[in-house]
Formats: sequence, structure tokens, C-alpha cells
Amino acid sequence: MPALHISPSGDDRNSGSESAPLQSLSAARNRVREILQTRAPGTPKEDVVVKLTAGTHRLEETLTLGPEDCGNGTFQVIWEGSEDGGTLLSSGVPLTGWTRCENDLPDVPEDVRGKVWVAQLTPGTAVNTLYGPGGSIPRAKGKAVQPLRIPRPEAAERFGPDGPIPGEMWSDKPEGVWLHDRFRFAEGAITPAADLHEAEFLIIPAMQWTMNILPPADIDFTTRIVTLAKPCTYPIGVPHCAPEGSIWLENSLSVLSPGHWVYHADTAKLYYCPEGDKPDAELTAGSLVEYIRIEGLEERAVKGIRLRNLTFTHSNRYRFHGLTGRGIQHDWEMHDAATCMVRLRHAEDCSVEHCRFTEGGAGGVRLDLACRDNRVEDCEFARLGGCGIVLCGYGLGRKYLNRNNHILRNHLHHLGRAYWHCPGIFIWQSGENRVADNHIHDLPYTGIVCSGRTLFDRGGKGECSRTIDWDAVEAQCGKGYEHNVWYYGSLPSWWMREPLMHARDNLIEYNRIHDVMKVMGDGNGIYISGAGGGNVVRFNVVGPCPSPTMAEGIRCDDDQHHTILHGNLIFQQGGGATGITLKGVNRVTNNIIATSLTTPVRGFLSLETGPLNGSVIQRNILLTTAPDQRFVNDLRIHGQGRKARLRDTESDRNVYWCLGDPEAGPRFLATAQSFGTDTDSLAADPGFVAPGNGDFRLKPGAAALRTGFQPLPLERMFGTESNPL
Repeated sequence: MPALHISPSGDDRNSGSESAPLQSLSAARNRVREILQTRAPGTPKEDVVVKLTAGTHRLEETLTLGPEDCGNGTFQVIWEGSEDGGTLLSSGVPLTGWTRCENDLPDVPEDVRGKVWVAQLTPGTAVNTLYGPGGSIPRAKGKAVQPLRIPRPEAAERFGPDGPIPGEMWSDKPEGVWLHDRFRFAEGAITPAADLHEAEFLIIPAMQWTMNILPPADIDFTTRIVTLAKPCTYPIGVPHCAPEGSIWLENSLSVLSPGHWVYHADTAKLYYCPEGDKPDAELTAGSLVEYIRIEGLEERAVKGIRLRNLTFTHSNRYRFHGLTGRGIQHDWEMHDAATCMVRLRHAEDCSVEHCRFTEGGAGGVRLDLACRDNRVEDCEFARLGGCGIVLCGYGLGRKYLNRNNHILRNHLHHLGRAYWHCPGIFIWQSGENRVADNHIHDLPYTGIVCSGRTLFDRGGKGECSRTIDWDAVEAQCGKGYEHNVWYYGSLPSWWMREPLMHARDNLIEYNRIHDVMKVMGDGNGIYISGAGGGNVVRFNVVGPCPSPTMAEGIRCDDDQHHTILHGNLIFQQGGGATGITLKGVNRVTNNIIATSLTTPVRGFLSLETGPLNGSVIQRNILLTTAPDQRFVNDLRIHGQGRKARLRDTESDRNVYWCLGDPEAGPRFLATAQSFGTDTDSLAADPGFVAPGNGDFRLKPGAAALRTGFQPLPLERMFGTESNPL
């Protein structure tokens, strides 16, 4: 098959042979086009291979591959590196010419005076990331700041020129209010500095499930009020996950400390305070967010491009500014945006295989808009600023063109290092995908999200609202239709909207998720919301997750019905975590929810929104460790709607047992049976080998088998990397 060769030491005037390689990816792309254009009609359709040698290939601009760069389904164009993983694609700009700053550098703390170095960059350079031999080097960051309420403004000043922001939090409290675009700080919490216009604020707002990185528009040290250039996703307040301080000032010389840096864009100067005597010789600044974009048209997709054995590293961080209406659920990511190092857009039958995405300020791989039958397999995503993998279709409407993709056997860990709310795998308005055998751990937030949640805000400020096809919504649901997510209608209301919700019919199976929710609050191992029906979540392991802010192992959240949760193991959850939460009519069968590390605020199974008539809860094992851990919670109501009650479900043949109180199970079961449910359930020791040590194999003759419970395929579920059995 035809092959072209690229080497960092090559020359774009060369032939591209192994002995005379090209130097740049763009030159190789142009040669591929020449090969494809000169093929005579009717000739055999051989694959074309572009081989990248080991070494660092530096990109100065995004490589775009379109329909003219592929085989349109008749053959493959393969871009592959060396099998030893030594082929690196980097946008890192080497930093040289360091000089030591004078001792009178303004605003620098006394303990670092005389230790700061500066490098002059090209004017117009954007720097959000810095890398050294040990990986990412953090930007200068101040201590956590506790936001204070600001004085209640007059009505004309509340919203600004663009009108009210959805969800603005107003209060009659005499001490003031919380707002999206400003906050007050205590005396001395932020100190005056000449470069605060270069700074950014990292903010976890009142709702602890998201965060923003936003520049200031003004800092008034008389009133001690910071006004932001863009509004936060939610009002700024005191979240549960960071009660001592939820705002951090970054990128100011006033908070510089050893091992950190500051960049002044207006002068293109990078300041660095090394931990040693001088800056390392191998420092680089990331310059690109997007490295390779495989992009066709909706009516003419790119087909048959393979990326294989490539390592993507040293990317810049994308800048995302708050509430725009183009974020996807809770602004965890952006719709149709360049936020990852590899992006497929209108692509079919393409793949990313055996690649590594590491030490980057952006995410890993995106599949956007019309993306079908693509594969991301056997890759590693580690130490990135954003998500590992994003599947993002069209907004609410008739375009169901992002589907049938395969996300298999990937290792995702230590992600969300810039944007802490980023999940490992994020499926939004994308369906019929298979997400299987992935190992996900050490994240600041959720492991896997499957969602189509959208705020019906015709003003375009609410989350996802600018992605809505309003003509399609009105054709489906009626003129002027809007849906309030906090009002839980009946299933007929959901059925009316469901054809526009395209994150349906996904198969999420055999994923191993542990040690997530390490920073943020109110997150989960696997989260499903507003996704449409037919999603199957089976044979996944969620645990241990000892985070004090863990919320649920698996959560069917708002507007989520007709989901199958089967054969999952959820154990050793921290915080107030439930095992499984339901806010709709779903099917929960043959799961193990066991050995919580704390006492959940609710219960191992939490029923939170009714009516639940038609829900099936059968052949599950609920194993608590202490008598104050509830098996089932049906005492809480979110928003409006009928109370969620276990007695309204088809609950039966479950096992309830408490290791710390043998009477807790019988007490609960007696109460349930008094309402006519769980008639054939058991209150008995289920018979696990060693549940306290994470061994949930059933002993021969175990009581749980009498309910029809089927032993889980634990060896397959745990995989080989972290199998406790």
C-alpha cells in the first residue's frame, strides 16, 4: 500500500519516502491529496498510510482533514506513529531567553523577590498552559476566597443591558444578595495589584456541580466588589463542597509562589518563579487547543480516516466564559466547539486507536454534530484540562445524526485539571452508542454523563438554549411550547418531547469507575438526565469512591424515564451518596448496592420524583453496614409533582440486610410489605464472600440466589487493571 513518511528532521521538499521523509503533517496531507487525485478510475483501492517517526512533531496550526483527504468509504487513510508510543504531537512553543527580574518587580510577594525570571514572547501570543520535564506547571494561584453577599441593587441595576439571567438568586436578607456577575470579598482577601486586569477567577458558584474561569471587568477595593466580564453559570454563593472558600485568583504577580508562573498578554511577558535556581531548559507553552480536525459536511461526511499510535500532548487551554446559552448541561462543556485535541465533525467510520492524550490543557477527543460509526478504542487520556471523550450532537430538534459510535477499552484518569466539572466521558444528544470496558478514575467530578438536558429559554441565556431548533420543538409540542425542568409532568408529557431527545438507546456496560468526585459536589459515577429512553446501563462497577462530596453511584436525574439499570455493582461510596437515584419511571434489576463508607443523607436507593407507577425494582441486593443507613428513601420531593413512593413501583424479590443490625432488614421489609410491596423479598444475609474487602462473589447456597438474583460477571466487570478478587 502507498506510504508517506514524516520525521521532525525531514524536509517538505522531500519525496516522502522512508529515506527522504517530509517534515510537516500539512505537507503529508497535501501529498495524500495528490495520490488520491491521480488514481485512475477502476484501479484497486489500496489504503494510504502516513507514518510518523518517533520524536516530537510540533504543530503551529490545526491540521484539517476533509472529504478530499479520505477514501469515502472505499479505502482507509491511516495516520500512524511508532508502536512504542514515541511519536509525540505537540503545540508546545519552546521558551528561551530567560532573564532574571529586578528585585523591584511590582506586587511580587517578598519571599519570591529576586527569584522571578521573565521571557519575552511574540506579541499576540495566548498562554494558558506551561509544561516542563515533569509535566504541567501550575499558574500562580491565591488562597481560597469566601464570597460575601453584595448590597441589594436597585431594580434597574439588577440585570444589566441584556435583561434578567435565568435562575438569578434574589433574597430579602438584609446582608445582601447573590448574583451571577459579581461578588463581594472580605477585607484583605484580595490585595490591589497593577496586573489584576490580566487575572482570572476560578469560581465554584452556589451550585457545586459546575465551575467557571472568568476574567474581571472591575475590582472596586472601596466596596470590595468584583464585577466579572461575563456571568457565571449560576449565582456566586457558598457551595457545599467548598464552604471555606470557593473563589481563587489566578495569574497575578501578587499571588506568585515558587513553581508557578504568570503571563501578561498586554506585554507578552511570561514570569516564572522556578523551585530551583533557574528555569529548566525544556520549558514550553501550549499554543493550540485543537491539533487535528477531521471535518466533512452534513451532506458529505469524511469517511475512513484512522489515527493510530500517536501521543497528543502540551496543548493550550480553551477559554470558556460563563453563561452563554451554548454550554451543554450545566456548562460542563461547549456545544460544537474546539475544546479537544482531536475533533471529528461530520465524520463516519473514522477511528482513534491506541493513542495517548496526556499533559494537555484541553480535552482529548470530540465527536461533533453528524458523527456516526466512529470508534475511540484502546486509548489513554491522562492529566488533561478538560474531558477525555465528548460525543455532542445537535440540540433539541429532528437531527438525530450523532449515533452508533463505539467508545471501548480506554483508560481515563486525572482529567478536568483546568475545568473541574468535566466528566471523563460526556454523551450529549448522541444515541445508540456503545461505551464499554473503560477504566475511569481520579476525577474531580463525574465518571460518565449521558444527557440531553436543556433549558427551554427563548431568550438564549439558559444552559443549552441556543442549541434548540425551536421550529422543530413547536412542530412536535405545539406553538410557544416551553418545558420547565423543575416541573415533573406525567409520562405522556415526556413522550411528547422524547423524539427530540437524542441521547437514547445507548449501551453503557462493563466500565470500571472509582475515585471520582474528588473536588466538586453533587456528582456521580454514572449520570443520565433528559436523555430519552432505551438507555441500558449494565454490569458497571462504581466504587470505591470515598469522596466526602459523592452524591450517587448511578443517577437517573430530571426528565429521565425508561432506563434499564441492570447488574451493576455500587460499593464503598463516601459523602452522602446514595447507590441509585431515580427521578422517573425506570427499571432497576439485579444490582448490588453495598457497604457505604458513611451514612447517606437519603438512602441506598433514593426515589425522588413521582409518580413512579410502572417502575420495576426487582432482584437487587441492598447491604448496609449500620442501622442508620436507610435501604430506600421515598421521603423527598424535588420541584413539583407527585411524591415518589416505593409502593407505587413493582418492587419485589430484593434482599435487604444490615451488617451492623440484623433486625434492620426485617423491620424495613415488614413496613414495605404492609403496603403490599416486596411480598417475595428477603431480609437475610445475602451470602457474599467478603463484602468488607470488596469481594462480592456469592457463596454456594447463598440466600440471595433464592430470589432469582443472578451472580454478576465480576471478573469481567473489574477487568485486569484493578481486580480485587
